[in-house]
Amino acid sequence: MLDGRGVLSYWPMIDAEADSVCWLDGDRLAVVTGEHGGEPDEDDEDDDLELGQHQLGVWSFPTGKWLHRHDLPGPIGTILACGEKILALYGHPRLFDIRTGELVSQWPELAMSRREGSYGVNEPTPVAAVHPDGTRVALAVPRGIAVIRVT
Repeated sequence: MLDGRGVLSYWPMIDAEADSVCWLDGDRLAVVTGEHGGEPDEDDEDDDLELGQHQLGVWSFPTGKWLHRHDLPGPIGTILACGEKILALYGHPRLFDIRTGELVSQWPELAMSRREGSYGVNEPTPVAAVHPDGTRVALAVPRGIAVIRVT
């Protein structure tokens, strides 16, 4: 359970709504947040430990802390793990480095759903499949299936 005190042992480490989450490996989760969530508290001493609005974080279960936290350029929707990168599927596919938060590549010619969050959204969830070696992704697009290389 990701929307309470389930998988993450200290849920207050996220001060926003988790829009999408994916496993990177057996020990790490990538979490992206949206614009919804708590209001920033100027007196909050834990702000430097929390994942805020429109951020990408990598949570380590063995250490019980964020390994990386980065601001995002806005909504990125559904995410998929591709090695040390995540593929964001909001509007069009965009590839982000999890260590730096940097936009590595994008495919603006491939129109995708503009779905944010998990609940109460009228946009369809993007349909995609990552190759087992993490180098290619098949995406359902309006006129068929597109395959992109993400290495």
